[in-house]
Amino acid sequence: MNDKHVAVGGDFSRIFDPKDYLAMINIPDEATCILRGHLILEEVLNLWSSKLTGTDDLYAGTFVPFKTKLIISKNLGMSDDLYKTLYKINEIRNRFSHRKGYELELSTIDALKIKVDKLIPSAKVQKCETFHLFFAGKDQNGNSTEMTYTWENSDNRIKFVIVFVILMLKLTPWMQDEFVKRDINYRIIAIDQSKLHSDNYGCNTTGSRAKR
Repeated sequence: MNDKHVAVGGDFSRIFDPKDYLAMINIPDEATCILRGHLILEEVLNLWSSKLTGTDDLYAGTFVPFKTKLIISKNLGMSDDLYKTLYKINEIRNRFSHRKGYELELSTIDALKIKVDKLIPSAKVQKCETFHLFFAGKDQNGNSTEMTYTWENSDNRIKFVIVFVILMLKLTPWMQDEFVKRDINYRIIAIDQSKLHSDNYGCNTTGSRAKR
């Protein structure tokens, strides 16, 4: 893949809404950032479970905790390594919910980074520490602005976002392959770079594959 900023949409728009990722970057509160990522992962679990069972919404009509959805997703074929990675993110989210004043620790981010870097080698995505995250849009005054985040110049919250984006770039082709293996007609639709607008987000995907 060329050095381009690529967005994905179509059927996967629920887990690749640019507003979610912009919020994770722009809101300085760590808890809100983690919660937004956690909600995106819950949509992933909803999508996986619904498609594997052939239902519009497997969990409609009742409240089902994230942990339960994760266990069901594993029982439906989610890999053990991916299960453990999402379980770790759920643990981080719960720390913010149950520990007053909790702050992200670098050791926690590093442990998560190691898990994500080892995930799904076939996805051929860069490691977290070499990945650049690019955002473009408007500031509070309506002026166009661009920002590139790297591992070295980021605080723990942005490091989490970088790890999270890498996770999504790996998870997406894995899920696509699993759907193909199961003859599930469901695909990722690439959006041409020329169609992106200034308020969209992009990821520097040099050497990585975000689509099939």
